[in-house]
Amino acid sequence: MHKHFEISYLPLAISLLALEQAELPSFLGSTLRGAIGQSLLQVDKEASAFLYRNGESLDTDRNQVVVKPYMIIPPEICAPRNMIRRGEKINFEFWLFGNASKYAPSLILALEHIQEFGLGAYRYPFCLSEVVNSHTQRLIWRNGSVSKLDMSATFIQGFELTKVTGVIIKICTPLRIRRGGQMVKSLPFMTLIRNIINRITMIAERYGGWVDRSEAEKLQALAAEVCTIREELRIEPMVRYSNRTNRKMDFSGLMGELEYRGDLTPFVPWLYAAQRLHIGRNTTFGMGKIRVYFI
Repeated sequence: MHKHFEISYLPLAISLLALEQAELPSFLGSTLRGAIGQSLLQVDKEASAFLYRNGESLDTDRNQVVVKPYMIIPPEICAPRNMIRRGEKINFEFWLFGNASKYAPSLILALEHIQEFGLGAYRYPFCLSEVVNSHTQRLIWRNGSVSKLDMSATFIQGFELTKVTGVIIKICTPLRIRRGGQMVKSLPFMTLIRNIINRITMIAERYGGWVDRSEAEKLQALAAEVCTIREELRIEPMVRYSNRTNRKMDFSGLMGELEYRGDLTPFVPWLYAAQRLHIGRNTTFGMGKIRVYFI
């Protein structure tokens, strides 16, 4: 099998236990990111800077996405608000890319102290229940006991199929791609694949990995031959509160489905990886999640 790219990552499946009834936003990505970030800043400033502030000094163009070395995959949206009863759990994943995996012990320590910060506007108390390596299914943390031996990374690599003539893309969480300062409202295949390739390349180059740059350039040229035959998109309005700026911020994005036709076989590894890595802006807290169905 041809090696298209390789990115290492440590996938942590995390459970937080509600200590009292809590009413939280339906999309918990930003909420989880904020609470974990506050706790991490207190327990390990070096880890906090590497994970949360990485590359920001280079972001001179505010429209430029600076890829971060982690990604939160929050629970699926199931209601306008999340009512969590006392004793119920919130389950989500926190992925550390490449050399960020060395900060896994600090991240777990921050999760142990998350009760001090709480979740949501009313800072509802939650405590850490368990942490599992979701690739190996080995317990990493439970009842205060940490197993560093089970903090082993795995790899995202190319997955191949033959004779693929179409693909359906379902957007599961709001997808934000900006061009010229404006959010795009239509997704030609060229735009989609360019963003996928850029994300994979930036993660690999910044945090350790490998990409076949020659193949990536050829694919962006081939993408012009792939046609959109169905585009059913809508703008999903969403806002989040930023503790850094002390104001609400718009992070609305595209939701819906797209269908493309053409010779999609060369794009399969990249589209498959995009399901796991997400695409667009704000992927750090779960935006831009897609599902791919090959035809």
